Amino acid sequence: MGTPIAVLGAGAMGSAAAVLLARHRDVDLLVLDVEAERAERVAARVGAEGRGFDPGSGELVELLGRVRAVAACIPYRANLPTMEAALQAGCHYADLGGLFHTTRKQLELDGRFREAGLSAVLGIGSAPGLTNVLARLGADRLDRVVSIEMADGAVDLAADGGFGVPYSAETILDEFTMPAMVFEDGELREVPAGSGVVDWDFPEPVGTQPAMYTLHSEPATLPWTIPGVRDVRWRLALPRAVHEGFAFLVGIGLASTEPVPTSLGPIAPREVLVAVLNRLPAPEVEPRDVEFLDVRVRGEQGGREVEHRALARFDPSPEGLSAGAFGTALPIAIAARWQAEGRVPVGVHPPETAFDAAGFVAACEAEGVRFETALRPVG
Repeated sequence: MGTPIAVLGAGAMGSAAAVLLARHRDVDLLVLDVEAERAERVAARVGAEGRGFDPGSGELVELLGRVRAVAACIPYRANLPTMEAALQAGCHYADLGGLFHTTRKQLELDGRFREAGLSAVLGIGSAPGLTNVLARLGADRLDRVVSIEMADGAVDLAADGGFGVPYSAETILDEFTMPAMVFEDGELREVPAGSGVVDWDFPEPVGTQPAMYTLHSEPATLPWTIPGVRDVRWRLALPRAVHEGFAFLVGIGLASTEPVPTSLGPIAPREVLVAVLNRLPAPEVEPRDVEFLDVRVRGEQGGREVEHRALARFDPSPEGLSAGAFGTALPIAIAARWQAEGRVPVGVHPPETAFDAAGFVAACEAEGVRFETALRPVG
């Protein structure tokens, strides 16, 4: 009998997390989804048990009571009720992020998780997640931190690489429409979604890409966990076809949550759009995408102004996962194993306080992520 761990959500990210957890023979995996057929299909792929459940009943609490930790790969709006279910079940909890505002509400459960002797890690995907860990890694190597600049860039090298949905359609639409949050000169500031565009120089093959502000969870925690930091900014550079496609859909009003009159009655355009996007078939070609995280921490070391730059590169995994899916799912898979093994302190944590940064980077590297770090003088 191995360590019992659940993956909640059998979509693209949940199925990827299940594949990566299945690399470890000491994991006894349970795949859960509101659609039993999806859970069973993913479970069959990795030799695990799959179960459906009724979210309106107490079934989830009962199922989580069978495991030590749950990797919640679900829409962020379901994070809070899932944390409550984990508390009732007595299991550790990890998720892929709360898009800033939900993350801040989740942090309020810290006392209850401590009292229960449980850990919760919020936003432990690639970004947020590994971005936070790399920010901590840089901060640990400096005497004083002034600013943290983060960006995520990707490119699809497939011949037919075009429009697609790299992660939750709901989350992407929110990133394109909801005001972003930046931390500047010691204060949180709301800025328009898609503003703050800069040409960000990623390594090849991603190259120079326009990167924009989007609502994200890193600025919800790093200003309070990295002492002295005055500026924290996050930017996103999606593959061009994906960016242009979502920008077009948002521009013509299809991301609106306001109902419009139709022959079938009032319907919110976003509900239809998300339903259609979720039905898009997964590409049948071998994935050829490449993704980089770039985290630049400026401050002082030995009286000199310096910048610590950390790069993480994701490529498609040997199991056939895309670089994007691999990069997002691997950190939460590692986190759930570490939590089940008692290696994460009790309470509710962002990634930068949940783990030893160097140790977590080493664990990701052992599973196929490539890292580069450099320290250079500024000016």
